[in-house]
Amino acid sequence: MIATDFNDNYFMYENMAIWEINSMEDFFKSHSMMKEIFKNEYGVPYSEDTAKDINLLDAGFAIVEKLLDCFRDKHFVVFSMNDENHNILKGLQNKKVINFGMDIYVLNPNRIYVLEMDKTKDPQKYDA
Repeated sequence: MIATDFNDNYFMYENMAIWEINSMEDFFKSHSMMKEIFKNEYGVPYSEDTAKDINLLDAGFAIVEKLLDCFRDKHFVVFSMNDENHNILKGLQNKKVINFGMDIYVLNPNRIYVLEMDKTKDPQKYDA
């Protein structure tokens, strides 16, 4: 999900949590299915050697987004310091419409973050 969609429909989500991802290895340890999903999506098995060659803020960012897209029961916004998604989330915090449980301005510039949430409402009911 891109944050612009979330910005317009934030009220339709609940159970939000933010993960801080320190490395690709940490990401792959976060869920038992990540290695299997990686193999299905990229056609090669994941290995620790593979993870060492992936720059977290470049290719790693895209990999995280792609793999999280495979989880259909959750919604995710992936962001890093001062990228477009982060700026939208800062705006929502400034408006005080969402409490992320942390100051969204205070991020490590060498890490990526994931806003995980459950969609609880149908957007069709809110369309004019």
